[in-house]
Amino acid sequence: MPGLEHLPWAEVWFREIDEAAFAQASAAARAIGKDGLEVWTTDATPAVVAFLEPRGYDEVRRYVISELDVEAAPDPDPPAVRLATLAERPDLVPELFAIAAESYGDQPGRPEQRLESLESWRVWGLDPHPPEAFLIALDDDHVLGYGFLEIDGDAGTVGFVAVARAARGRGVAGAIKRGHIAWAKTHGARTLRAANETRLAGMLALNRRLGFRPLYAEIVLRGPLAPPLA
Repeated sequence: MPGLEHLPWAEVWFREIDEAAFAQASAAARAIGKDGLEVWTTDATPAVVAFLEPRGYDEVRRYVISELDVEAAPDPDPPAVRLATLAERPDLVPELFAIAAESYGDQPGRPEQRLESLESWRVWGLDPHPPEAFLIALDDDHVLGYGFLEIDGDAGTVGFVAVARAARGRGVAGAIKRGHIAWAKTHGARTLRAANETRLAGMLALNRRLGFRPLYAEIVLRGPLAPPLA
């Protein structure tokens, strides 16, 4: 898990689970030096949670997955702050990393997350994302925040939106999200999806105002490995 490599959990998705699958995932985690699992599942597969809770697993995070019908959505209001793209301003990468470094540990349920270096961050938090859809909020030339889109055909996913602590409460995240909707409308995206932790009430309210419709929830649990097979 980027930013969480130092922690004792290995990340795994379960859409269904039984003793054999649990043992297999536990063996793989043990082989890389981990002594617990961080399990992702959804509220559409409650049997996974029911299986794991008696085995010492607790829910640590929950994300609302919502979707916007881009064509049906009204044109967003102009952003409240100036937006540039990474394609236009690649020189701002060091400032983007500084905001990422302070924002990642501020996420609900992830106080232990940290970013080790700009180079390790950029291989997953910067370089894989289309620079023309990587939006940067600016006050003059000072970076206030950023957010990127992941694009797959005509479907887009809103990636992590990070806002500098000193700039929070000024509508920066809303400006970035409106910018993404405008970008999607002009570049042929059919849908935009967003994943937001349930404790981020302001972001969830913003999504509703912009027309995002909740689809389902992703659930994250942590707990111990299955005992080694004899």
